[in-house]
Order: sequence, then C-alpha cells, then structure tokens
Amino acid sequence: MHDPQQTIVAVATPPGRGGVGCVRLSGLAAPQIARVLFVPAAGAPPPGPSAPPVFGRFLGRAGRPIDHGYLVLFPPGGSFTGEPTAELWAHGSPAVLDELVAAALAEGALLAGPGEFTYRAVQNGRLDLTRAEAVRDLVQARTAYQARVAFAQAEGALSRRLRPLREELEKWIARGEAAVEFAEESETHLPAGRLAAAIAGAMGSCRDLLDGFRAGRVVRDGATLAMVGLPNVGKSSLFNRLLARERAIVAAQAGTTRDTLEEELDLEGIPLRLIDTAGLRDVSDEVEQEGVRRAQRARDEADLVLLVLDGARGVEPAEAEALRRSLEAPEAPRTIVVVNKCDLAGARTRSIPHPRPFPVSAASGEGLGALRAELRARLVVGGLVEDPVVTNRRHAVALEQTLEALARAAAAAGEGLSEELVVEDLRQALRQLGEITGEFTSEALYDRIFSTFCIGK
Repeated sequence: MHDPQQTIVAVATPPGRGGVGCVRLSGLAAPQIARVLFVPAAGAPPPGPSAPPVFGRFLGRAGRPIDHGYLVLFPPGGSFTGEPTAELWAHGSPAVLDELVAAALAEGALLAGPGEFTYRAVQNGRLDLTRAEAVRDLVQARTAYQARVAFAQAEGALSRRLRPLREELEKWIARGEAAVEFAEESETHLPAGRLAAAIAGAMGSCRDLLDGFRAGRVVRDGATLAMVGLPNVGKSSLFNRLLARERAIVAAQAGTTRDTLEEELDLEGIPLRLIDTAGLRDVSDEVEQEGVRRAQRARDEADLVLLVLDGARGVEPAEAEALRRSLEAPEAPRTIVVVNKCDLAGARTRSIPHPRPFPVSAASGEGLGALRAELRARLVVGGLVEDPVVTNRRHAVALEQTLEALARAAAAAGEGLSEELVVEDLRQALRQLGEITGEFTSEALYDRIFSTFCIGK
C-alpha cells in the first residue's frame, strides 16, 4: 500500500467497453488533479465538494480534449475512503479511461493497488475489517442472494453481533485487572458464579455464530457437484437439463465426454458448480484414461456427488459397489443416487439397492424439482437462512480460537486459579475477536486480505 499522504488513482469500473466508465482519485491532491483534467461546460458552475456533478470536457496528457462527462468531488466526511475524493465519469472506453489515468499519474498521482481505496476507508475509520471484506464479497457476488447477504454484512451485521460480546469481555477484563491490582480488598475479587455465567454466555454466543458458518460458507463460496456414473447413463443429458441449456455434447456412442466439463448453476441463491465427468470404466486409450482419472478426482473433491444410474437396465457390478460405498461414511452425507430415464416403460427404480434413489428423466424434466430440493437440503442443513452472519473462514477460525480461550478461562476460574490467569485468557479471547474486526490485525494480514480485492475498489 502507498503512503496515505499520496493521492492514488485507478479505473473503478470493470474492464471492457460500457456506456459509462469511472476513474477514481483519492487523497489530499485529488480535487486539484481532477480540476487539471476537467474543463466545465460553458455556463456550468465550478465543481466543488458536495456540489452536484458538473458536466464538461476531460483532457488527456497533452491537454487536448478526449471525452466529455461529469466530475464529482467528495469532501473527506462524505467520501468512501474518508479522504478528499474525485470521480471522473466518462464514456466506458478503455482507451479514454487509460488516458485519464495516465494524465492523473503525470500530475503526481500514484496507481492504486488492489483494494487500496477500501484499505484507506478502514484506516480512516469509515469501515471495520469485516465490513471491508463484505464490500469485496459484494463486488464478487454471483447470485442475488449472495449480494443480499454481503450487503447486510457491509452494513455491519457481524460487527453488531460481536459488539455486545466484546463489551462483556471488556467489562470482566477491567474487573479482573482491578482484582489483581487491589488484591487485598475482598470486594474487588471476581464473583465466581457471575463470572462463570458470563463466560458461558460468551461461549454460547460464539457457538451460535459458528453454527451458521456451514450455511454461510456455502452461500459465500458456492459448492461443487460432481456427476459420476458409467457411460451412457445420461449424465450429460442431466447436466444440460439442470442448466436448462445444451452445454454438454450428448450422443449414443460411449466415451463422448472424455474430460470434465464445468458450468455454474444458481441454485436458489447458491452458486453450484456442476461437473460433468467421463464415464467410469476400464479403458485402454490414453486420453480416455486421463478422463477417467479426472472424473475420479472430481468425485473425491466435490462437496456433493450425483451417482447417476440408468433406470432402463439392471445394476451393473461396478454400480453395485458404488451404491454400497454411497451408504457408508463419509460418502453417505454427500452422495445422492439418481435413477435416470424414469419416463421409459419398465424403468427399474424400485430394484435399486438404495434406501432413497431419486427417479428423474433428463429427457422430460420429471423429478428435477425434487432433486433440486434435495441438493439445497444437503448443501444447507436446515434450509437457507435470511442473513448468515459468518460466511468467511477467517472469521470462523478466529471465533474457534475465541472459544478455546474462553474455555481456558472457564477452566481456570473453575479450578480457583489466580484471577490474573483468568484475565489473561479473557484478553486472548478479546484479541481474537479484534482480529475479526481489525483492531488487532497485523499489516501482513491486511496485505493478504486486500490483495484479493479488485483494483479500483
């Protein structure tokens, strides 16, 4: 990250052409640099902080007009970063936007790094770290549900849940420090019963947040579904039916799918990556062997596995073995058995040696609703919640470490150990919570987090 005294610049809109593009400057010199690059239209008021956007012409490095559009200036208290900020709204031409950035650099601005505008917002107290990470998740959202969840977190959902927990720990730490400082005065000692209840309550709050993490992780990161089975059972047809478009090649000849094919599906707000795999079988062709290896790897790594059988014929020995494995841990929770071609006369769904096979028809779409419902139920036990608060693995790890510190504090208090030891464990718990919101976060962690942001945000 650059020195906060320096003014930074970057294109804030996505790469490529568009109707409107935005170049953002932030820092002490942002208004002055922006005015060098902008000439107000005749009769237009001069641009100023908090004033409406002003229409005019933008100038490139040579001082020649390159486009027209609007200049918006933000005062420090009204900008995203908490610094003087300028935005140049031009047409979304990559050539125009690149020229405006180059002109700003020529005037002394520095090219912003990934997430540097948001980093400055954190450093200037406009956001805490959880809200900053939610801004990144909002930018990267692939479904409307992901966007809603990220927006709630950007509005401070997690920070609000953590605040009373932090305040409770701070209160007991202060009382414990007083007890250590004035050890001779009995009224300062920590009341064992109330302390134990407070620690138990804090542990319960952490567990409640962690209980929602599995659902939250799936909402934030999405999940993968590998479709496996013997050749010609209809995996590719089912793949296309789930996507509602012809994506995979379908043919009667065995071995049409020789590599994994991946596409993303919006499953009621959950981004689900479907992986169509090569038919599992013994092959001599080197290319097909690699396809089978990739299919097996996709099956091993996927969150869910769809074992597809052909309802128009009996169960093959290899399928019987796969069905047996699907009923054992750890495969049972993540394996769904699908019997395709249930629309055909004589389909053998009842003879499948499995307690809950799903009859479907890739040709007609029969049974797809029940299959989708099962996929959702497997991915998010208990159903989607409106606003899972913990979706980030970093936050979950910090909460787990908070729980461990609280457990040590409870054990120390229960064993009658020194109040100083109890207070130290409570401090560790508070520090882990501070890692989530950014109060106790190292520069190295900041660098790692903000390196995952896009440039311009």
